[in-house]
Amino acid sequence: MLFIPARNKLEAVARISQLTNSGPETLGPGSKERRSVLDNLGLGIGLEPSNYDSKQTMAAAIASRLSVKWTAECESTGQTITLKGLNLLLEAGLKHFEKSFSESVASINPSKEIGSIKTVLDRVTPRYMDGKESVLEMKDADADNWRQTEWQGWYFEFKAIPALINEIGGGPTVIGNTKFDYALSRPWDLKTHSNYGINGPSKPNKTCILNDQSSMLEAIKSNGLGLIILSGIPKYDDKDFSSWHKALRGKTGPVRKQLKNGFTSEKIEFFFLENPDELEKAVSKGILTEFNQGKQQSGESRAPKFALEISKAREDAMKKEELNL
Repeated sequence: MLFIPARNKLEAVARISQLTNSGPETLGPGSKERRSVLDNLGLGIGLEPSNYDSKQTMAAAIASRLSVKWTAECESTGQTITLKGLNLLLEAGLKHFEKSFSESVASINPSKEIGSIKTVLDRVTPRYMDGKESVLEMKDADADNWRQTEWQGWYFEFKAIPALINEIGGGPTVIGNTKFDYALSRPWDLKTHSNYGINGPSKPNKTCILNDQSSMLEAIKSNGLGLIILSGIPKYDDKDFSSWHKALRGKTGPVRKQLKNGFTSEKIEFFFLENPDELEKAVSKGILTEFNQGKQQSGESRAPKFALEISKAREDAMKKEELNL
């Protein structure tokens, strides 16, 4: 079983809790993991939590019981477990429970699955994302993509994926060479689409960049592929946020790209491709078009991606549901 590391602490605690079916987990004050996450995992493998006086001793005991090495890199100050430590326990826990714990979910109708996902996203999707608050929240939770300049897409995933895991199960999956954000009985990819760029509403963004074509085809062959696209209105600053974000990343020099410092969520749309024939039809109608990436640093070509022509997709049967925010 290929292990996919959690991308932040919020995702990590949700997936660890899922191993023992011990209920939803959130982060505590200061974006710290709660002791209950470790206690429940310890109980699940036969340890008595009252025998361990701190989170770190509890975590080390779990690692020892699961035959993995607990190091200083797994801990931080203030009785905190690092994302590396949580991923170590998650990976070892998955191996321990793999005979009784299945990552697959019994196949359900796509419409029913969309309904379950929609209910969660309606509750957890931020109606407005403030740039500084969103980036700092991700950074505090050890999210691996807080440095990304298109922070709003990563923040949507940061809020959505752990909530989906907590409330309806599932988790990230790899198909082909690509990691898909979330899978229940079928894979789903989460994307964020700005209605327009820095030049304003007069120049709308018509496309949404998706994953590489071969991985999307493999996903569709497995059990169909869903796209969950959050659309909204970007807010641009006068370089204050851009300068702040650059400094936070440890970069110096002049700002060359003006970043979004806010994003107002308008709606989430659910699109679904059930089989390769539907993919072919979408390509022939111009709903899916080829997007060629730039070359890698080595000079080698990158695999072409698909781009979704969003206005055409909205008029097609591949659109299954909409959630107005």
